[in-house]
Amino acid sequence: QNKIYNMIKYFLIFFIFCGGSITIVNSHETIASFGIVFSVVAIPLALIGVSANFLRPDIEDGSLELLLASFKPSQIILAKYLSLFVCGFIGFIINVPFSYLLFNIAIDQLLLIITCGLLLMASSAAIIMLISSIQSYFRSNTNFLSVLIMPLIIPSIILSGIIIQSDNNYSLALILLGVNCIIVPASIYLSSYLIENIYNI
Repeated sequence: QNKIYNMIKYFLIFFIFCGGSITIVNSHETIASFGIVFSVVAIPLALIGVSANFLRPDIEDGSLELLLASFKPSQIILAKYLSLFVCGFIGFIINVPFSYLLFNIAIDQLLLIITCGLLLMASSAAIIMLISSIQSYFRSNTNFLSVLIMPLIIPSIILSGIIIQSDNNYSLALILLGVNCIIVPASIYLSSYLIENIYNI
């Protein structure tokens, strides 16, 4: 995935651009507080652009059919999910030093941002895999279905923002982990089901 789509470079450029734009559009007093939150909230925004071209090219060139002949649908989806998660998280981690310099983040808050970024990346990648599977399964008129699924990521975004700005960080982080334990397996299972039946329409 990284060789074909340059995903790590895309994520890194997107995160740096978002961080840089925050310093331009915000006043000096609010740059730090808003920039710290937005550095995590930008993760789902970066992944949205990937969904349309993540599984569809595999269907168009026939490689998905070849993969289904050799592997289980759950293995294919899990491998693609891990590739999306790893590429996104590497791009996020490389961007962390830039955010640290731009927004003057304390070390304990920096570790909290990395933790929230890890959890939000896991849930966002799972939702994007589900959206991509739906777009591949139905082939057309899928924008409405994608819009209906995207709100599933909103609780994780809200929790991440609250965790970064709150004093009661650890209990909220456990709640975010619990949300991930529901969203990630469910999204991977549903994506696997759609890919398994994609040629039965």
